[in-house]
Amino acid sequence: MDSIVLYDEDNNEVKFNIIDTFGVDDKNYCALQQEDDDLILIAEVINNDDEVIFKAIDDQEELDEIIKLYEEMKDEDNGN
Repeated sequence: MDSIVLYDEDNNEVKFNIIDTFGVDDKNYCALQQEDDDLILIAEVINNDDEVIFKAIDDQEELDEIIKLYEEMKDEDNGN
C-alpha cells in the first residue's frame, strides 16, 4: 500500500495510506486513511504538470455525493 505525507492546518506532517483511487465525471479522487485510525478521508487528486495536489473537498454537498458514490463502488467490488 502506498503512503503519502500531507500537512494539517497547523503545518504538522500527517502520514496517510492510499487505500483507493477512483474517478467521478472528469475528476480524480483518492481515499486516504491515517495509520491507527478508522476514519477515511476523501480528497480530490489534481495532476499539475510534475506535481500532484491532494485537495480537500470544501463543498459539503459534493463531498456527500462523492462519499455515496465511493461506498456504492466498494459495495459492488465486494459483491453486494
